[in-house]
Amino acid sequence: MSRPRSTHSSPTWRRACASCPPRSVRSLECWGLRTAPGCCATTGARRGGDPVKVGLVGAGYIAQSHARAYAADPRAELAYVVEPVKDKAEAMASAYGARVLPDPGTLLASDVEVVSICTPSPTHADLAVAALSAGKHVLCEKPVARTLADGERIVEAGRRGRGLLMIGHVSRFEPDHQAAAAAVRAGRIGEVRMMSQSLVGERPTWSEDAWLDSPDQSGGPIVDLAIHSFDYLAWVADARPVRVHAVGSAREDGVIDYAVVTVRYDSGALAVVETSWAHPAGHGLELSTELTGSDGRITWDYTGTAVGSLQLAGAAPRAISQLGNRGFVAEIRAFLDAVESGGPSPVPAEDGLAALETALAAVESLHTRRAVTIRKRSEGER
Repeated sequence: MSRPRSTHSSPTWRRACASCPPRSVRSLECWGLRTAPGCCATTGARRGGDPVKVGLVGAGYIAQSHARAYAADPRAELAYVVEPVKDKAEAMASAYGARVLPDPGTLLASDVEVVSICTPSPTHADLAVAALSAGKHVLCEKPVARTLADGERIVEAGRRGRGLLMIGHVSRFEPDHQAAAAAVRAGRIGEVRMMSQSLVGERPTWSEDAWLDSPDQSGGPIVDLAIHSFDYLAWVADARPVRVHAVGSAREDGVIDYAVVTVRYDSGALAVVETSWAHPAGHGLELSTELTGSDGRITWDYTGTAVGSLQLAGAAPRAISQLGNRGFVAEIRAFLDAVESGGPSPVPAEDGLAALETALAAVESLHTRRAVTIRKRSEGER
C-alpha cells in the first residue's frame, strides 16, 4: 500500500464555528494552540489578527534562511532568538528586531507561539519534544533526528501535542521540485519507474562547528544531504522504500564523504541517489534529477535556476525552467497556512522518520557491504 500523501499546495480551510468571536475582536485573541484559549476548539483554526510570535533556536546558516522567510510573511513576527554564541545571537536579533533569550527553557516559558529548530541534528529530539510538550507549534529542520529512537520520540510527541509539527524538508517546496511533482501527479509521465538524483558538492562551509565532520553527530552527506533526495523521491513517487544498497568512500578518519545509494520501493520503482562532500573547495553544490515513467521523462539541473526538460512519449522534449532558491519562503508559508487553518502538517514527522530510516539503512549498507531491508512499519506509523 502506498504511503499517505501530504500536500502543501492546497491547505484545507475550515469554516469557523459559531462560537468563534467576531472578526473585529479577533485581534485581541492569541494565535495559540489547537485547543487553547483564543483558538477555535472545533476546527483548531487560529483566531487573531496579530502576527504569530516566532522563536528561532539557532542562528546559523539555516536559521538565517528561516529568518528571511518569516520576515517575508506578514503573518509572522520573529520575536526571539536563542543561540549560545553571543555575537551570532545579537546579530540576528538586531537584524530582525528580535530579543535574545538565554536558553530554550526561557523561550518555551515565554509567549512564543511558533518554534523553529535550526540546530545540529542530535539536539532536535530534546528541543522538539520540549516545545511540543509546552504546546508550541514546531518547525524542525531535517533530519528529524540523528537516530531512529529520537525520531520516534518526536513523532510520538507530535501525536500527543496540541501544536502543529512539521519537518523542514525544503526540497518539496523548491519551485523546480514542485513543478516536477505536479507533472507526475497529473500523470504526465505515466507510472514512475526510475528516478535518479545527484546532490554533490564540497564539504559544507556554512557551519564552523566540528559536528559536521563527526559521523555520530551529522552522519555525513548520506544523512545530512542525501536525506533531501530520500524524502523527495519517496514523496513524488508516493511509494515506500523497502530495500537499500550503498557503496562509497570515506576519508582517512572514517568519515563517509561520497556514496551512491540504490533504493527499491514497494511500487516497484527504483531510485539511484548520489551524494558527496568530497568535491574540491569552491565547487559549490550541484543537483541534477531525472524522473522516468512509462509515458515520459522529466530532467532538470539546479544551480540557482533549474533548467530542464519534459519529454513525453512520441513528442519532442520541451524546455522548462524555474527560479530556484525559493524553497524556504514557500516552506514557511505552507507551515503558517497550516497553523492558521488548523490543517494537517505539510510534512508530517512520519515522513521525516521514513527519510531518516532510508538514510541510516544506506549507512549500514555501506559499512556492511550488503543490501538492507527497511522494516515495515504498521499502517498507523506510515
